[in-house]
Amino acid sequence: MSAGLQAEDFTCNGHVEFGIPAQADQYLCRDGYAVGYDYQTKNPAWVAYHITGDGVSIRNRRSNSFKPDKTIPSQYRANLSDYSKSGYDRGHMAPSATMDYTPKAGKESFLLTNMAPQLPGLNRNGWRFLEKEIREWAVDHSELYVVTGPIYYGGPSKYIGDGVAVPDAFFKVVFDPLAFNAIAFISPHQKISKADLTSFITTVDHVEQVTDMDFNQLLSKNYENTMESTQWSLSDW
Repeated sequence: MSAGLQAEDFTCNGHVEFGIPAQADQYLCRDGYAVGYDYQTKNPAWVAYHITGDGVSIRNRRSNSFKPDKTIPSQYRANLSDYSKSGYDRGHMAPSATMDYTPKAGKESFLLTNMAPQLPGLNRNGWRFLEKEIREWAVDHSELYVVTGPIYYGGPSKYIGDGVAVPDAFFKVVFDPLAFNAIAFISPHQKISKADLTSFITTVDHVEQVTDMDFNQLLSKNYENTMESTQWSLSDW
């Protein structure tokens, strides 16, 4: 998608059915997810994806073929060399295990425009468990809309490679369009366990305040206001 594409023209296979969370420098549409890409950080500002119980139950072989995204102008593009010996994983925003319902969708999940630097203690532990939990919810709830991305408190302050910003935290917002419920998380960028996840549940309103984004803005305001101010527990959701 061109950098000049306007937000109102971006729909991307229904992944942003209820509105994009924030404007971006470049909008990218993949089979399994949509991206609002940030030239300043060389990371996605947000990644949105619609998933179904049927889709997450399909498995295809993981490609592990990480690649730079050549649709991004070279001066704003993250490259594999940026992560080399950095101490950070290439952390999926739309997880490959959720995107692998077709070989193409799974392969596209390894583009670096779907990545941000993540410490192994987060990426391979608590974050991975949260992604697995969301797949299980998709089966229970039939379908979900997920938006996820990095957070920089006060703006980016740490970088790897040639200007790829290291986030201070990460968010996930999960919306059930059938029940009109939403659960949200803000995880600090540190090693966390599965048991830690309950500590990082918050409201959608709080994620909006921290990120300056607006989720589900195309919903009726009555539904949106109630849903986004409610804080859930894992057991209730």
